[in-house]
Amino acid sequence: MAKGVDIEMRPLDEDHVRAKITWSEQDVGGGKLVVEITVRNMKIHPKTDERLTISAARRLKAPSR
Repeated sequence: MAKGVDIEMRPLDEDHVRAKITWSEQDVGGGKLVVEITVRNMKIHPKTDERLTISAARRLKAPSR
């Protein structure tokens, strides 16, 4: 088993892709963690300037941790 992280993206439909993230460890006993999530495909429907401005404003107002 190779050590490292691999990210694979596969289209699901017009608006979404399936992201498969695989983390592998090569130490004694090894291990592998696979996470699959559905995400919006922003390449097809990028945010408008207005949405970018709103997102940025929200981030600036959020309390820092």
